[in-house]
Amino acid sequence: MNRSSSEAGGPPAPPAHGLTYGSYLKLPELLGLQTEVSSPPHHDELFFIIIHQTYELWFKECLHESDLLIAHLREDSISRSLKVLKRVNAVVDLLVSQIRLLATLTPVEFAGFRDGLRPASGFQSSQFRELEFLYGHRDPAFFQYFAGEPGAVAALRRRSIAPSLWDEFIACFHRAGYAVDPELLAREVTTPHILNANLVAEIKRVYEQPHENYHWVLMFEALLDLDALFRLWRSTHVAMVARTIGHKSGTGGSSGVDFLRSRENISFFPELWEVRSLIGGAY
Repeated sequence: MNRSSSEAGGPPAPPAHGLTYGSYLKLPELLGLQTEVSSPPHHDELFFIIIHQTYELWFKECLHESDLLIAHLREDSISRSLKVLKRVNAVVDLLVSQIRLLATLTPVEFAGFRDGLRPASGFQSSQFRELEFLYGHRDPAFFQYFAGEPGAVAALRRRSIAPSLWDEFIACFHRAGYAVDPELLAREVTTPHILNANLVAEIKRVYEQPHENYHWVLMFEALLDLDALFRLWRSTHVAMVARTIGHKSGTGGSSGVDFLRSRENISFFPELWEVRSLIGGAY
């Protein structure tokens, strides 16, 4: 008796009907979304488009996972929060690597299609601004760049009036029995976060005397990993832009490298950085 190709180790017979890999992933639509603006199409522009479209998909995934992370914090589940953070951090680590792909563009190659991108710019990514807002860095100046995109404005507005990830973490930390200033818990979430010395001291105490609560130390470290990865993303981005366009202005009218460098040291969780100066000796 002849065995089927799948039994013999070959490829399976094609499905007669129903869901396929291509239909599930909407591949015809997805692969048709890359449209060059250069004329004739510059060879490297497709590469540029694919990288940035992929970024937006990963930003969507980070927002999706970060909303779940906040839900787990509200449920006081540190173990589930750590699981989600592990995935978010892995995605952001991948985003750093994607910037390095852009560094394979020589200045001449990028110049071959860059002027056609004006006035579009990466700082107009509403999903990236959502991530910054969700993690606690909320710069209202960015609303102006989405005036013609009511959906983006609504999403950013929703993030701007909701507790940040750090706000949710502090509330969870308090519910677990740790000392958190009442005024910090009652703080209006639309106001900028100011480093709280008492919270730093409490985090320091947990680091030094975790006892059976070492999962909190792991949570501190995972959140700091997230913050550090975003810092690395920004510094890698600065280096890539300097490498490809030097000190030219950005296509959207920003100062280019100087604008990016001004945001290089943004911190989402300043208390987790500050505590490092206190552990192991006097400030």
